[in-house]
Amino acid sequence: MPREYLSEGRTNGRIFQSSSGRYFGLVTLRSVQLWTTSVVLAFAPLFFGSVDLVWVVCWTIVLSFAAVLGAGFPLNAQQRLIFRAALGIYLCYAVVSAIQVLPLGLNELNDPSWRRLNELLGPSVNARISSREKIPDLAIGHFFAFALAFISGFLLGTSYRSSVSLLKVARISILAYAAYGLFALVFTPTAILWATKSAYIGSFTTTFINHNTAGTFAGTGLILWASSALSSWQAIRTSSIRLLLLNPGYEKLLFDALLSTAGALVCFFALLSSGSRGALISSCAGLLTFVLLMVASRVKIGRGGLFFFALAGAAALFAWLLQIGRIASQGLIDEQRWSVYELCFQSIQRHPLFGSGAGTFEDIFPSLRPPTFFGSGVWDYAHSTILEIAVEMGVPIAAMVALAALATIILLSRAAIQQPKSAEPKLAAINGIAVLGFLHSLVDFSLQIPGYFIPFAILMGLGLARASSSSVSNARRDREAAFPNQSDHPLSDRSSSISK
Repeated sequence: MPREYLSEGRTNGRIFQSSSGRYFGLVTLRSVQLWTTSVVLAFAPLFFGSVDLVWVVCWTIVLSFAAVLGAGFPLNAQQRLIFRAALGIYLCYAVVSAIQVLPLGLNELNDPSWRRLNELLGPSVNARISSREKIPDLAIGHFFAFALAFISGFLLGTSYRSSVSLLKVARISILAYAAYGLFALVFTPTAILWATKSAYIGSFTTTFINHNTAGTFAGTGLILWASSALSSWQAIRTSSIRLLLLNPGYEKLLFDALLSTAGALVCFFALLSSGSRGALISSCAGLLTFVLLMVASRVKIGRGGLFFFALAGAAALFAWLLQIGRIASQGLIDEQRWSVYELCFQSIQRHPLFGSGAGTFEDIFPSLRPPTFFGSGVWDYAHSTILEIAVEMGVPIAAMVALAALATIILLSRAAIQQPKSAEPKLAAINGIAVLGFLHSLVDFSLQIPGYFIPFAILMGLGLARASSSSVSNARRDREAAFPNQSDHPLSDRSSSISK
């Protein structure tokens, strides 16, 4: 046998072993990242919505580990663009937060409370834009938890198989919380887990303190299970019930379809039991978005026809919602929130560029309340996330966040219509969840509760990664993610050596 052939064979053998080792190493890293992210997604809502700082820190540490594990996986051109845009938004948010607490001597922008303090105590404190000397720890934790949850979901979304597994974890975990919440509503209505329930007695809250967040969480599960049910029913290709019952190959498909339908119904009953007007309206809007995207991807209609169906569906949905629950008896929104929104706009007019400081809404709101304000209690949230961002961070940052939310919905909508049929229900469902979450955040603070916004951010990252993936087959997509260069793949080495 020629020496060159033996040398070439040994070289190809080493390349094959090296490529195989790299393949299994990447698979192991992705598996660990998947399980790490799945644990956070499943358990973040468990401990009363993880509102305490200790849980925010724990989930941030775990998500940091997950993000580091996925940092080495390659992204295509569109994924790199979206990933860099997201990092740019987070960077702008962080820079503005730092500028707010630094004593930069910007007298025209500094909060007037520092000047009054120095007048009373002497020039002992440097003035700042923020009304606080430093950023609150909880605000820092929320920022990093959201950013790392999005990054972890996005990096996992580059793999079709990992994204399917993560969506399954989301469906099952939300269904478990919904089932527990309904059980607790019947048998332990005055308790949440091991703690006494001090508010929203008689309403579905599952492991959250607030029924609005719990209803939004159940609505997310409703859309996910509706997507799974639709996929399962579509997989059953038979026109005869008799053949369906006699063919053992359809047993698993039928079981999956019935289970998914039951899961959607449980989440729907949990949503209704929450008594949350905002959650019900937002969830129905998200579900309508999911249905319209599925229709648009299967039926070739123009934009005008799609707009007509969307308008007709929204009108019918609005007419139905006006007849049920608290919406029928108390209207769409209470007067207290309108009063708070007016006060927020007044604060924005005073500090339009840089706001009052990250995490300072609870501190400054008492100074905004006039003596005639009829609202009682402590308003630690503005009950509108985008308004609260504008108050704390200024109009430019709020506009950037709003544009990012709108871009997310547009990208997911286009992908749900253009992607292959196997990906349509998943992308349409994530887009419905995006509509649900962003719409509800306009009138409440669900996206400020870690137990909800961590799973939400993971799903948004996953959806955007899938929306910007190529249209090749799933197997080839995963192979190319592990081996960006075709020459690195073991099969390519083997085929090249054979051809030689």
